Amino acid sequence: MIKHRPPRIPAWVWVVMILVALSIGAGVGLWMGQETEPGTPDPVVSVDREAVDLKIDEARAAVSEGNWLEARRLFEEVLAIEADNAVAMASLPLIDRRLDEARGSVRVVTNPPGASVVIEGSGKFESPVTIQNLPLGKHRISILKNGFEQVEKEIELREETALELATIELAKTAGNLEVVSEPKGAEFKLLKTVENNQKKLVEIGSTPALIEQLDPGDYEVLMAVEGWPEYSERVRVENNRNTSVSAVFAKGGIQVKSDPSGAEVWIQTGEEAQRKVGTTPLNLEELPVGQHRLELRYEDWAPISRTVEVSLGVTDVFEFSWERALVAFESSPPGAAVFLRNKRLGNGREVTPFQMELPEGDYLFTAQHEMLGQKQTGKYIDAEAGSNSVNFAFEYGSVTLTSEPSGAAVLSAGVPIGKTPLTLPVVPPGALSYELRKDQYRSSEVSGNLEAGGALSFSTTLTYDAAPVASRNFTNGIGQQFVWIGELGGWVAAHETTQKEYERVTGSNPSYFPAPNHPVDSVNWYEATKFCEGLTVQEQSLGNLPPGFRYRLPTDEEWSVYVGNQKLDGAISSLFDRKKSTAPVGSLAPNEYGIYDARGNVWEWVSDWYSQTIVNRIGKEGATSVPEWVGTDRKVLRGGAWNRSSQFDLAVANRMAARPSAEDRYDVGFRVVLMPAE
Repeated sequence: MIKHRPPRIPAWVWVVMILVALSIGAGVGLWMGQETEPGTPDPVVSVDREAVDLKIDEARAAVSEGNWLEARRLFEEVLAIEADNAVAMASLPLIDRRLDEARGSVRVVTNPPGASVVIEGSGKFESPVTIQNLPLGKHRISILKNGFEQVEKEIELREETALELATIELAKTAGNLEVVSEPKGAEFKLLKTVENNQKKLVEIGSTPALIEQLDPGDYEVLMAVEGWPEYSERVRVENNRNTSVSAVFAKGGIQVKSDPSGAEVWIQTGEEAQRKVGTTPLNLEELPVGQHRLELRYEDWAPISRTVEVSLGVTDVFEFSWERALVAFESSPPGAAVFLRNKRLGNGREVTPFQMELPEGDYLFTAQHEMLGQKQTGKYIDAEAGSNSVNFAFEYGSVTLTSEPSGAAVLSAGVPIGKTPLTLPVVPPGALSYELRKDQYRSSEVSGNLEAGGALSFSTTLTYDAAPVASRNFTNGIGQQFVWIGELGGWVAAHETTQKEYERVTGSNPSYFPAPNHPVDSVNWYEATKFCEGLTVQEQSLGNLPPGFRYRLPTDEEWSVYVGNQKLDGAISSLFDRKKSTAPVGSLAPNEYGIYDARGNVWEWVSDWYSQTIVNRIGKEGATSVPEWVGTDRKVLRGGAWNRSSQFDLAVANRMAARPSAEDRYDVGFRVVLMPAE
């Protein structure tokens, strides 16, 4: 049946419409960015603008190429980064409308041809075939033909052009035939019965032999040993079955054969104890005349017993065969190990679903699922039935866990089992409890009662916890970035305190060179200390400080650590190029810790007085001190400044000093640290 569809819009029209939407969306985004009021605080979580722009460019290229699925994926990734991105919001509805009417086709060719090709939602066809009018996306194709194994394929249509699949080679179904003899080494021929009872030679060899991958059907096996008449036996080979043919070429006693061969032969004569005499096929000579009790045992199958009569000078042939059937073991859910009398079935390693042959009879099977425990079921295996199946139905349900934001670790009884979004398709019924954890978010617990056959869905919004965590960098409430330095046991501001940050805490800006992203300058030591105290109170009120930590100025020793290997060619100074003012923080590369402007830009206040201890420290570091400053009420300044041009002023070991009340220093600023309170 062909459904009526509205007239299709040409693809080039859709491309133009979406490119127009991209331009409009970009304009709206720019207008919204310009409408932001001056002085609006930066959000705590910033958008990776470079990543957004790159994905929008890639999506625009995908639209131009007509790759609608790729364009939709890229725009969805843009919204995942920036939920209100105007370009993506304007483009996605048009792309979805385009995908609703986009259609492709697939060409399916099989060898041999004439196979049934079934595609979900589109009907049944015969190969070779071109299936048209398929929606773009993924499709499941099933290919079936009598006498051949079923093929399952998944395809993805990404364009409105025909998808040409490589020729699908169909594998024939087959069975196995074992040919054995006593003694070994008999020559054999395998003939297949074809049309009009004609015989076709399939294989020649000597026993023992295992002939695999035989087409199902009727065969004749001819075996010969010099001095004996040729032995002939007809046999039927069936799909997924193992069949055997055996012959005994010997004199006297009895000959014992079995299907399958390899069965243990036990014999009891009179009142003697039963004894094992070999495996089939077997020739027993010089047996006493009279009755003997034979028992054949094969694996864990029920033994076959029979009383036989041995006559003088006569060799009788006795054949034993287990009536057996192919049994399919299945479970819901799959993945269970199946046991029979404590022996694992399926070659000792397979789990449901699997198949194996068993002789006719009553059985009690046990299935063991690693998550759902045990199930027992009784079954009579009927060799005459067309098929035998054993099904184990476990009680279970499913659980889905999602979180906002996603990517939270899910723990059950303290053991991690995955990350959100997480679907657990097999869960035992009963009371359930899960813990969700994510860095910089408070942990959350969810619980509920799962019924057999039911499904539970947990969705939670994690609460952001801005408090920094040891060993990780963080951004505080006014947008300052802090770097964890393990040697100091605390955090150091990545940048010198900016004028914007200073004004947000104190409400004023004393700088000689006013610019929001330049370091605050012309600030005295007392004002810098007061800023640290105010920032501590503000962050504590928001719950953003670890217990026992406070903001303060660094010590002289701490500054000597975090300056690291900062070189002068990475410092804002007049050493190589005369500067006229301070520069924006972070203008040059950071040192190995991630600290910017540790040398240059502005002198940085530290908490130490210029004392004899400082003089001794300068001497050990190979610099020149000013002993006259000791005891003159001066605080230490480190790092040099934008207006310094001498190697002496800019040396790492050099210390400048100034009175803590000095205010007219347009080359002095400060950097804060977050350390344990003393």
